[in-house]
Amino acid sequence: MKRICGSIVPFMGAAALSLVVIVLPAGVARAEAPPASSIKVTWPDIERLVDDHPLTTAARLKAAAARGTVDAAGAVPNPSLEASTTLGQARDADRQQVEWELALDIPLGWLAQRSSKIAAAEAEVDVAVSEAKVLRRDVLLQLGVLFWNLAYEQDRAGALGELARQTGELLWAVRSRVEKGEARPVEKTRVQVEAEKLAAELEAARTAFVSRQRRLALWLGVQRGQTVIVEADLTKIPAAPDLEAVRAKVRATHPALDAARARVRTLAAELDAERLARVPAISVRPFTAHELDKRAYGVGLAIGLPVWNWNSGRIAQAEGLLAAGQSQLEAGRLEVESQVIEAQAACQSSAQLASRYKDPILPGAESAAATVEKTYQLGEASLLEVIDARRTLLDTRRQYLTTLVQAQLDCLRLRTAVGEDLP
Repeated sequence: MKRICGSIVPFMGAAALSLVVIVLPAGVARAEAPPASSIKVTWPDIERLVDDHPLTTAARLKAAAARGTVDAAGAVPNPSLEASTTLGQARDADRQQVEWELALDIPLGWLAQRSSKIAAAEAEVDVAVSEAKVLRRDVLLQLGVLFWNLAYEQDRAGALGELARQTGELLWAVRSRVEKGEARPVEKTRVQVEAEKLAAELEAARTAFVSRQRRLALWLGVQRGQTVIVEADLTKIPAAPDLEAVRAKVRATHPALDAARARVRTLAAELDAERLARVPAISVRPFTAHELDKRAYGVGLAIGLPVWNWNSGRIAQAEGLLAAGQSQLEAGRLEVESQVIEAQAACQSSAQLASRYKDPILPGAESAAATVEKTYQLGEASLLEVIDARRTLLDTRRQYLTTLVQAQLDCLRLRTAVGEDLP
């Protein structure tokens, strides 16, 4: 299974500055207040959207169509009616008359294979239902990646907007100091360069944000002129479930394995049907005949004799397919468990990394930046030291935000595979 992380654009390469430390909350700053025409999207909205997705709708329709094969497998074949007429001539008299015969052919050979064919059809229904569940999980994962990546871009754009405002304040303060002769002109130039870098990154971040909005809006069916705003808390770091409990749950309830088990039942039922095909086919033929000198009523019995073909070839084929299906089931189990082991490790690792950035890495970077800025105000540190401290802080914030969204995506992948209700 591929590691899903979307296209996460780096948060910042250059740092914005502030003479007075304006510490953003540990939960990353939000984007500007949404416009009146915005649509707020929560995770339950995404779950409801999954059920209306065209792919999940198609899967449900296929499962419904498969249920019709059960009725078809158990249907009683229609009898056939034969009629014949002749002109009869009596040998010992100058007399002739129209003679006719009616016969009703009722096949009974289907009774031997009926239960096996019904069992195979019912197993195919289970296959279709399980495959629909697998597809639903895939769609949920796809939309979940869009949801969390939009939350990331939304927070990133908001944080960069706040930093741009702080940089503007710094630029104004440095310009004032330069005019008063308290700072060298080169300091104003350095802050202007930082402001231009930040403005470029903010523009790129807003472009990415709008792109994510449009992609999710497409699936939501949002009207033109309306924007999508995600209501999600990236800082709520998910917890990785216990590996052994996850593996046990996957072995028991994963729909891909359920589909493989249903295919094995289908192949077993088909093998049983092929073996029962050796049972002689029987048909009953009641008839009535009207002749010159009599009327006859009777019943005939036809029995198919497997003299030349004992169905050995088709039985061997069915046995081979059943053995192959059982091997594929075991291979599928190993593959699913392997993917879950990888996903659980990724979720646990990402969650731990995000927690460490939340505390103590980010608070340490904020404290260091605050100390440097205070010493700068006292004239004991240079502007370059302030710039370096702020760059370190902002790079830490970027990494923190990246670890947060990666933890959400990795744990989303795990919970989608396990089939638990997602947060």
